[in-house]
Amino acid sequence: MSVIVIERNRSSGIVLILGISLAGVLLVYPSGNGGNSVLMAFPQGLQGGNYTFGIISSIQNNEDGNPFWITSGHWKTNFLDVANQLLATGQANVSQQQNETSASVFNTSIRMITLNGTGEHTHTLTNFALRNISQQNDMTTVFEGTSTASLREGPVTDISTIITITNGKVISIWLDPTKINNHYGNTPVYGTVTNEIGSRNQ
Repeated sequence: MSVIVIERNRSSGIVLILGISLAGVLLVYPSGNGGNSVLMAFPQGLQGGNYTFGIISSIQNNEDGNPFWITSGHWKTNFLDVANQLLATGQANVSQQQNETSASVFNTSIRMITLNGTGEHTHTLTNFALRNISQQNDMTTVFEGTSTASLREGPVTDISTIITITNGKVISIWLDPTKINNHYGNTPVYGTVTNEIGSRNQ
């Protein structure tokens, strides 16, 4: 069993990772809440397949349709690996592919703060149930399903969710606004793809 020791200098804000587990990937970024940091540990190999990682970097509108929120964070998925396997065999509809559906993973943490630096808070998106994969063109792959989002009032489940990856570099995340009280405004949350890692057997 590996042990991770994390030390943070409160005056400089520097986070020092003294040890790191080989069983997963640890992402560290400031939360802005009292000088603490948010830690997201993404274990590898629990569901198998190749994982892709990326960041959230987006501007969301308020109820008047005006830019109001800055969103940032990290995400992890094996959707591209699942898509390569299913689309290669013509099985774009994965609702009946129980083994593949249970193996699909998409998790993200989204930090929100207003343009004037107030109202900071964080949401998570988990429990994505992949239902359908389609390719709009050679550059864009669309993943449809449902997910669970954490909100101030508590978790909201069974949210219609559409995740699009374009040219292997840009991601958009759309959540049914009627289920989350238009929390992300009238546009998807955008981000970028940073890298892809191999399976636990590589």
